[in-house]
Amino acid sequence: MKTRLYLSLKFKFIFVISFVVIFTATVLAAFFIYTQNNVLEESLESRTENIARRIANLNEFHVSMQQKEELQDSVENARKEDKDVIYAIIYDRNISELAKSGIENVEVNDFLFHNKPDVTDEMLFGKKNHKINSYKLKNIQFSEVLFPIVTYDQLREIAGASLANSRIRDDDRGEIVGIVRVGVTLENVNEKIDALSKIVVMITAVVVFVSIFLAFLFVKVLIRPIKELVVGTRKIAKGDLSYRVPLTSRDELSDLAESFNSMAQDLKNYVDELNDEKQDLFKIKTILEQRSRELEETLRKIQSMQEELLRSEKFATIGRLAASVAHELRNPLASLKNISYYFLKTAAFQDEKAKKMLDMLSADVARANKIITDLLDYSRAKKLNKLETYIDEFMEKAVANVPLAANIRLVKNFGHFKALIDPDKMTQVIINLVSNAKDAMLSGGTISINVSDKGKNVEITIEDTGIGMNAETASHIFDPLFSTKLKGIGLGLSIVKEIIESHFGKIEVQSAQGKGTKFIITLPTE
Repeated sequence: MKTRLYLSLKFKFIFVISFVVIFTATVLAAFFIYTQNNVLEESLESRTENIARRIANLNEFHVSMQQKEELQDSVENARKEDKDVIYAIIYDRNISELAKSGIENVEVNDFLFHNKPDVTDEMLFGKKNHKINSYKLKNIQFSEVLFPIVTYDQLREIAGASLANSRIRDDDRGEIVGIVRVGVTLENVNEKIDALSKIVVMITAVVVFVSIFLAFLFVKVLIRPIKELVVGTRKIAKGDLSYRVPLTSRDELSDLAESFNSMAQDLKNYVDELNDEKQDLFKIKTILEQRSRELEETLRKIQSMQEELLRSEKFATIGRLAASVAHELRNPLASLKNISYYFLKTAAFQDEKAKKMLDMLSADVARANKIITDLLDYSRAKKLNKLETYIDEFMEKAVANVPLAANIRLVKNFGHFKALIDPDKMTQVIINLVSNAKDAMLSGGTISINVSDKGKNVEITIEDTGIGMNAETASHIFDPLFSTKLKGIGLGLSIVKEIIESHFGKIEVQSAQGKGTKFIITLPTE
């Protein structure tokens, strides 16, 4: 027997209404967005045409006389007066530039260099009419107007005084002495259309939702009595004796519903006594589960507080230790450094071994002073002095602070863009990571540093071909006082991590033994 697809009246009614509403709302929304887009683009083109026309009318004499300073002022003023103008250029009759406003976009500048007006263009040079073109480059969309600069000076000389107060029409008798080229960005138009599209889509969604909701309510009222009886029969058949068919009308269906409810109540009375005991057991189980969850939550809070307390105690200990060490050791260290420097400069020791010992003394004093500095840096709060900095220039200066051996090759790839960082703090980060990479390649190798613009973030990667680390070591390298070096106290990478996190960034490490190590820093550009 062939099975027929069952579709309820409720489904059919709601489906038809939903389809009609969605189709109508979608068509109207698309039409509205399309018309608004045309209006905004036509408005922008008209404004651009007026700007080009004004420049052409004001500079007829200046173009004829080749007065480039006045022409340059005119194009600069046009760009200042309208924020959408990205360039304004004045050419002479031979399409040589007489004046050009500053062009910030490199892509647009390259486009203009390779796409100049055509002297054989009949529309411009024959009919003396303006042209409007739209272009879409890789990163920018813009529209431009080409407007001819027509002079009628010869015509006025011929006409004489009788035409002094008359208006000379723009016909074929005029002479074209130049071309005005004005470009405006479509970014604002696109932003307005995007915003309008979101509003229209939101309104359309609300209209569709409300329409479907109202249709649902109408169907519910229409077939509710029959539906309730069907639902009630199925509920009782499945053992739900607490269900009651609501009495929504006063007719035969209401009598049937009342009899149905009476039967269900009789059945329920026999089952309630058994259910009471079941409910008591369920309540006890619920209470025990609630208490268990509360205990687990309390335990997690205690563990978190304990970890925070240990961390705070460690920081406090480091701070007290740093202050004490700095106070007790910096003056003697300074004296030792001055003594060794004095002996080396005065050549008091002619013995090479003595000089070598003095050099070792100076190096050890510098290393001890660095340990004190690291302790103080780690214990102090990281206050940033952010500046808008070109990343490539910053990286060049930072990397230059790390001397590299002849057997170490440095590969640099820096993008030219700005980011908001603390140059001093980030210089400390770069020096630390590059120094670690250098120390991991005693036999030589390659250090690769790459800086790239990721939209709202800047990504800095520092990779070496050194000895690498195992997974256990890599998981602890940012912990305070953890170090795999014989010299050092293990605060360098901890300070690096705190500086990066104070910039609202993050640092990751990828490493494998024998294959090298890679640090990935991600910082927000703003």
